[in-house]
Amino acid sequence: MENQVEESKTGGQKDESPKTKKRKLDIRNIILGLIFLALIAGSFAYSYQKKNEQKNLEAIRQKTEKFIKENLVQPGTEITIIDFVKENNLFKLTASVGKQSIVAYVTEDGKNFFPQAIDMDPAVAAKAKQAQAPAEQKEIPKKEKPDVDLYVMSFCPFGNKAEDTLKSVYDLLKNKVNFNFHYIVSINNNEVQSLHGASEVAQDEREACVLKADGKDKWMGFVTYVNEKCGKDGSCWEAGAKSLGINTAKVSACVNSQGLALMQQNEKDSNAANASGSPTMTINGVSTNAVYSYGNSEAYKQSICSGFTNQPVECQTELANSVAGGSAASGAATTNPGTPSCGN
Repeated sequence: MENQVEESKTGGQKDESPKTKKRKLDIRNIILGLIFLALIAGSFAYSYQKKNEQKNLEAIRQKTEKFIKENLVQPGTEITIIDFVKENNLFKLTASVGKQSIVAYVTEDGKNFFPQAIDMDPAVAAKAKQAQAPAEQKEIPKKEKPDVDLYVMSFCPFGNKAEDTLKSVYDLLKNKVNFNFHYIVSINNNEVQSLHGASEVAQDEREACVLKADGKDKWMGFVTYVNEKCGKDGSCWEAGAKSLGINTAKVSACVNSQGLALMQQNEKDSNAANASGSPTMTINGVSTNAVYSYGNSEAYKQSICSGFTNQPVECQTELANSVAGGSAASGAATTNPGTPSCGN
């Protein structure tokens, strides 16, 4: 009877032996230990994975920066990748190129570079297409002797194409039209800057010196020579100058003594004309979309002739197309495919 009462008090359970309790405690400790080790291992694996991802990202970032410097811009152009982050299945980069900021994309494996992403949403695409279209052409006012101003960057391929296209028009109308040529630069604390770097600034200054000292005919011959034969850095400029009877020593002396002052005047003129893209051409103060008709000298001529009060007989001469775009054309920044130019 007493045993039955005791069993009812303990719920029919017998006390566990110390050995059993120790075994259960050991099992619990083993389980906790395994969980702890799993957490530690997971932490190390995650940390290792993140380090590998960061290492891979940095390697692709460096490869991308090297690719841009060696293939997409002129030598000496300052390139800085400001931001390089994962976006969906691509890397998105924001870079400072000269004074421009660009956004581009790179595949995860670092093998493909995309200068831009195109949104395929029909509404967005239509809006982008409208933005890329050239501005509506304003009516060009008439003058007895029209003023034609061309604004370029010396190593912008589109500026080079405009110079080459304009040459036959200049030769035809130079005694009937007041042609003027300018360079698009910016100046900060007396430091001249141009989109394609220091080599472009040097060539801008050389060409401005030739224009000032030797006149427009020699300038036109000089720039088209450099466009055709001297590559992206203008390395053969001296040969071109000598072939035209231009004194190279005087050009270099002018650059040293007057280069900054000439660029300051060019900056002032370009800003006054609101000319930020190379090329920009104005006729009697009005910008013309004809400048983008690269190679079509007849289109240039017709646009310029529309600025005469009374067109001279030369405007009846039909011009052949030019071969526009010399070897300087590789590696420039194209920012608006609707109006192909540098710097817009």
